Amino acid sequence: MQRELRFYYPVPKFPSVSVTGASCDLKCNHCMGHYLQHMPDVSDPEKLKEFCVKLEQRGGVGLLVSGGSTKEGQVPLKPFISTLRWVKDNTDLIVNLHTGMLSKTDAEDIASTGIDIASVDLVGDSETLKQVYGLDASVEEYGETLRNLKEAGVLQVAPHICVGLHYGEVRGEYKALEVAASIEPEVIEFISLIPTPDTPMADVNAPAIDDIVALIKEAKKVSPGSDIALGCMRSRGYKTQLEQQAIKAGVDRIALASRSTERWAEKQGYKVKRIDGCCATPRSLEDRLIRKPPIQ
Repeated sequence: MQRELRFYYPVPKFPSVSVTGASCDLKCNHCMGHYLQHMPDVSDPEKLKEFCVKLEQRGGVGLLVSGGSTKEGQVPLKPFISTLRWVKDNTDLIVNLHTGMLSKTDAEDIASTGIDIASVDLVGDSETLKQVYGLDASVEEYGETLRNLKEAGVLQVAPHICVGLHYGEVRGEYKALEVAASIEPEVIEFISLIPTPDTPMADVNAPAIDDIVALIKEAKKVSPGSDIALGCMRSRGYKTQLEQQAIKAGVDRIALASRSTERWAEKQGYKVKRIDGCCATPRSLEDRLIRKPPIQ
């Protein structure tokens, strides 16, 4: 049977926006708010509404609503709940929320908006939580967040695991994978540490390809019903090599794959789908995002 691969292209039809603008209270050691600077600022609910209306008017299909984190490890979404509900009621946009840790009540509030995807970063080591995130939190709280979102009825709960988050080392990733598999998600997404200038991790080494590939293989074993994705946020130093080894290891979805990987996959006989959206999108919604081949 011909194996199917999905290649995802979030830009320009599925952009990321920040509800905190460029600010982040947590200032994690691997990021320090750096990546927020490249996101459109929707730090006021009216700005978010206006952005969504204009996005749909220019042919957009969805967006990732993200932002900086509070010192408690949450993206401050409460002021935007009614706006998110309005967006889902008045547009056809697919909405992915980057949430952080959530209580049962918070998860129910988010689910009540009708958003399509909740993306949750998982950390599987308490020392990483302290040393990298600066959080006095437990690994169990992340598992509770996943369960709270799933029980509240969010269509897609997408666990994200950053390989090498602990200064380039693999520490809690296998525990995080165990937590992710416990909710039997449709997709588990791997990203990897990007040594970022002007952060405490600027000079650390990105995780080895072998470490990422080993986690992909383990994910296929412990969560055989899940698609495994290679997300956008990953080191570009070995881009094509990682993508091709990840495909051989069993990855099902890749965001922002290189052209050479696309050509290689087709030559290898894989059935390729190109999707203008986020790699956490549920398969039930992907028909709206599939890139149509050009008319000959």
